[in-house]
Amino acid sequence: MTHPTHVFRIPLRVVFYQEGSDWVAHCLEFDLMGDGPDKAIALERLYQAIGLQVEATYRHKNEANLFSPADGRIFAMFAAGKDVGIGKIEITASPIVVEGVSTREYSDGLAIA
Repeated sequence: MTHPTHVFRIPLRVVFYQEGSDWVAHCLEFDLMGDGPDKAIALERLYQAIGLQVEATYRHKNEANLFSPADGRIFAMFAAGKDVGIGKIEITASPIVVEGVSTREYSDGLAIA
């Protein structure tokens, strides 16, 4: 008897922040990062990292591998950040669907608790 497959539909939140001269795109849900000289490149590198994580999760049938959220400090940076509309992330490795992304930019001048 086969068991029904669960479909995981995962929307993402990403906060951008600078480290030195590079931008970091940090995914809250997966605690994965991409970096680069601008936000678009950082997001592209994050997209690649998420794709590898999703593929490995599917290949090894280890859904728990997906759900490793970022540190609370990163959530606070996202909450304090301003909305920015940069890029799009959509990845499907059935039964895992990563769709939609909310992006915010955090700067050191913004207060976090």
